[in-house]
Amino acid sequence: MPMSTSLHDLLPHLSCPECQEPHRLSIESASDARADEWRIALREESRPDHQIVCNSCRRMFPISADGIPILWSRVLEQTFGELDQDVSQVDPTEQDVKAANIHVYDEISDAYDTEGVHADEVTRSRLVNAYREATNSRTGTHVDVGCGAGNVLEFFSAVLDGPKIGMDVSLSGLRAVRRKGYHAVLGDAERLPFAESSLGLVTASSVLHHLYRPDRLIQQAHRALSTGGVFLTDFDPNGRAAQWGWLALQLYALRRPVYQMLSLGRRRVFHGSEQVQTWNAVAEFHNKPGEGFDMGQLQAALVTAGFELHRIFPHNCRDASVNRGPFVKPSPRHLLVQALSGRNPFARHNSDTLLTASVKPASSPVVHRDGRVSESAKQRIRELFAESQPGLQESDASVESPKGTTVRAA
Repeated sequence: MPMSTSLHDLLPHLSCPECQEPHRLSIESASDARADEWRIALREESRPDHQIVCNSCRRMFPISADGIPILWSRVLEQTFGELDQDVSQVDPTEQDVKAANIHVYDEISDAYDTEGVHADEVTRSRLVNAYREATNSRTGTHVDVGCGAGNVLEFFSAVLDGPKIGMDVSLSGLRAVRRKGYHAVLGDAERLPFAESSLGLVTASSVLHHLYRPDRLIQQAHRALSTGGVFLTDFDPNGRAAQWGWLALQLYALRRPVYQMLSLGRRRVFHGSEQVQTWNAVAEFHNKPGEGFDMGQLQAALVTAGFELHRIFPHNCRDASVNRGPFVKPSPRHLLVQALSGRNPFARHNSDTLLTASVKPASSPVVHRDGRVSESAKQRIRELFAESQPGLQESDASVESPKGTTVRAA
């Protein structure tokens, strides 16, 4: 089967996720034995008869029968090969978290598309406003990590001129992205298959909390972005708001039977199946009471990776702009949970969700070889924290994040 023009157009933007050498990939025919192995691992009906070969490290990657490159990391490849194994909810491993995300989003990707999850005008405006505030650039390659059905790619279709690539672990979602006319790549958010300094915009909406090590995506986005490139994240839980009180936790404990009762016709939201609920609990790895992201630690992780943090913005889902103000209009759910936790639900710093906007500067990295952050970077973190979160104090401990430290709530 001849490869499509679309795949040949996409290939120059890709790199091996293992060695990450640019312009070293080629397309070849796959052997029958390897094609059969890949078909079983991917749970596909048709064999991936072609493969991408890295001419540097000689790793081989399948191309789905309909032309989607599968540039998985070694961990992700192993995860696909063991998807039938049970996912541990008690003490999940990195492979458990990846497997849970594959299961969940293969199961509900069609609902994400038809129900337009995170596809509303308010979300579009907030992300586009954050991008325009961070840069004047209107050209560059846009990669949306955890792209789902491609809603964020659509948001920027009239904003950024250049190739648009959706990356996800769900082939079902990637096929929806392809139907909308965008490039699609299956890959690992913690090991991006894109060459160094090759991208203009990396977006990750509702993604960081799905990752075992979100700091890896932050570091990978910095590596793949060109100077002046922008990294946007949104819809990740605010650790401050996630510290629920006793009454709120009792309500949370009742969610599963309620979800099952309300699941008819809305499986995306309520996950009525017991199996999908288990997968979802693991896939939402940092999104549960007592978890979320500490704003100071998240800022430190971005600056430590080498970004100039332009904005960290606590918000609720109704915020269309990123103009700062002390108050928000909470959703009914957020109003109830924060009130039951004895917290002011109208205070911005208690908002349930965080947006970040960062730029890759021309200056050298701020991390010393031993992992320490430079004094100038620490001062910049303190200034940014004071600007974006008046009334909150940042501890020295949150600044001293060693290179590779997991970004988690305290």
